[in-house]
Amino acid sequence: MSRRAELRSVRPELEAAALEAAKASRGGGSPALWTLRDEDTTIHLLGTVHLLRPELDWMSPEIEAAIAGAGTVVFEADTTSPEAQRELMKFYTTQGFFTDGAQLTNFLSEGETEELKAALETVGLPIEALLPHRPWMAAVNISVTQMLDEGFDPESGVEKVIERAALAHGAGFAYLETVEQQLGGLAGLSYCDQVDFLMATVDGVGEGTAALDLLVDEWADGDVTGIGVLMANPEMLGSQPIYDVMMTDRNALWVPQITAMLEEPGTVLVAVGAGHLAGKDSVIEMLRNEGYTVEGP
Repeated sequence: MSRRAELRSVRPELEAAALEAAKASRGGGSPALWTLRDEDTTIHLLGTVHLLRPELDWMSPEIEAAIAGAGTVVFEADTTSPEAQRELMKFYTTQGFFTDGAQLTNFLSEGETEELKAALETVGLPIEALLPHRPWMAAVNISVTQMLDEGFDPESGVEKVIERAALAHGAGFAYLETVEQQLGGLAGLSYCDQVDFLMATVDGVGEGTAALDLLVDEWADGDVTGIGVLMANPEMLGSQPIYDVMMTDRNALWVPQITAMLEEPGTVLVAVGAGHLAGKDSVIEMLRNEGYTVEGP
């Protein structure tokens, strides 16, 4: 049995255990909010979910106050400005698609190809459309398509809600990374690791959005332990290398940027994906390990 086959054979059991562990933990009843401060600077940190169902009411008075009081709102990356959109398309073209005539299925076994076809049928994507995609790009495409099909909306995502509110009261915006830095880790994985990511995504299609719905429930409840089990977890993401480039490596790059914000007086809201603020390798734990006092769960 190949390494990938071994990983996939035990993943259902590991995922089932993770789901049960997440369900067993409890939060404070609203999305968790942390605070890092000194004598003249306050930094609030909020975990986000990038796409949400429009009907979810998650705003708490504490989060509303953090948004209203922020002179600057900091997101992961600028993905919406015209310049960012141009950079994103350039990155997808050069790093998301094969440029040497290869095809996605060249890197899959016959069995994996059949599983991919079944997953694509579920989300309504023809395999021909994905053949030019490198495995990481195919995984992202499948995941986003499934979420959109299931009613998750980027315009209802936490970043968009915060952005609209922050614009209304004149806050400025800053970013922790570029689009290339955000996606470059995935694009830089070996094809073997990229296929691990793809097949973990394929497995997720068969399971529907149960795990994502649970993640949203845990996030809305402020259950940081549950979020950590579901997101800050190599088994749930597909492998250790995938976890490292998606979570740990980026968190480590963000921490010095966040602590540098203490050098300027004012109030800042840092809003990044919820998985980055949960688990043993989180931004929160890295800050605390460096000796900073971070108020919150």
